[in-house]
Amino acid sequence: MRVTAAIVYEHVRKEYAGRPAVADLSLEVREHELLVLVGASGCGKSTTLRMANRLVEPTSGRIWLQGEDVTHVDPVALRRRIGYVIQGVGLFAHRTVAQNVATVPGLLGWDRRRTAARVEELLDLVGLDPAVYARRYPHELSGGEQQRVGVARALAADPPVLLMDEPFGAVDPVGRQRLQEEFLALQRRLGTTVMLVTHDVDEAVRMADRVAVLSAGAHLEQLADPLTVVARSANEVVADLVGRGRVARLLTLGRLRAADLRPLDLDEDGAGLPTVPLDAELGEVLAGLLDGGASSVLVLDEAGEPVGQADAGVVLRALQHLAPVGVGTLPG
Repeated sequence: MRVTAAIVYEHVRKEYAGRPAVADLSLEVREHELLVLVGASGCGKSTTLRMANRLVEPTSGRIWLQGEDVTHVDPVALRRRIGYVIQGVGLFAHRTVAQNVATVPGLLGWDRRRTAARVEELLDLVGLDPAVYARRYPHELSGGEQQRVGVARALAADPPVLLMDEPFGAVDPVGRQRLQEEFLALQRRLGTTVMLVTHDVDEAVRMADRVAVLSAGAHLEQLADPLTVVARSANEVVADLVGRGRVARLLTLGRLRAADLRPLDLDEDGAGLPTVPLDAELGEVLAGLLDGGASSVLVLDEAGEPVGQADAGVVLRALQHLAPVGVGTLPG
C-alpha cells in the first residue's frame, strides 16, 4: 500500500438483484486531496462513496482506509472516524446547533469541556458565531447555515477523511457558490482528504484537485485534474458530459502565461487600459476587455510592473493551446 493513498478501491463490485451498480472499480484517493466523482444519474457514484464508510456493503473487492481494510473494521466505529455530509444536511431537528455538532464527540466519550471547546471552534471555523447560533434549532436556520452546521458536525472529531454526497445541492445558486468557495478555503486550511459526489460538472471542475468521471456501473472513464478533463477529454463519454459549457469552463480554468502575451506597445504608455495580473484567469482577461471597452488589457507582474498586453487573440490562442486537436478540440 502506498502511504500517499488515503482511500483505495481494489476491484470493487456492488450488485443489486444480480445487477452491478458498481461493476469493477479500482481507484485511489490521495491524502489531502479533494477528489470529485461526477457522472450521469444512476452511474454508481453515490454507491461508490457509501461503500467507503460501509453504509453500503461491497459485494466483492477490497476498500482500504489509510492502509486498513474497512471490511474488517466494526462499521459503527468506522463511521465515527469518517466525516459524512449529505444533501439536505440531515440535522437532528430536536437538537440545537451545538448539540448537533457535538454528536460524534459525545459518542466517542469526550468530556463536556473538550466538547464545548470543539463546538465553539468549529462554529467559528464555518463562519457561524457561537454566541448567535449555538442555541438555535435547525428550523431557525437558512439552507446555507444548515449546510455549514452539517460540515461542522462532520469535522467535529477531526476525521482524516470526509465523504460528501451532493452536499450543496439543496442551496440556492448564489449561496451554493459562496459555500463552495468557503469550503474549499476550509479544506485547504485543514488538509482533510475529501471525496465528493456531484452531478454538476461546474461544481466538479471548480472544486476538485482531480475529477473522476464515471459512466454506468461506475466505470472510470477518466481520472485527471479539472483542466485536463475539460480540455483533453479522454473519450466521447467525457466530452458529452462536459458538454456545451466547455469553453466557459476553460475560461475559468485556463491561466494567462507570459508566453501568450503581446509585447508592450512602445508608442503607448498604457494609461487608461484595464489591467490584469499575470496568471489571471482567461475569463478575467476577457471580462477586462469587455468591461473596459478596450482592444487590449495591460498585464502586470507581482511588482505591479507592465510585462505585456493581452487581447482577444491572446485569449483565443491560449484556449486553443489548452484544447489541442482530438477529442478535446474546441467546438467550431
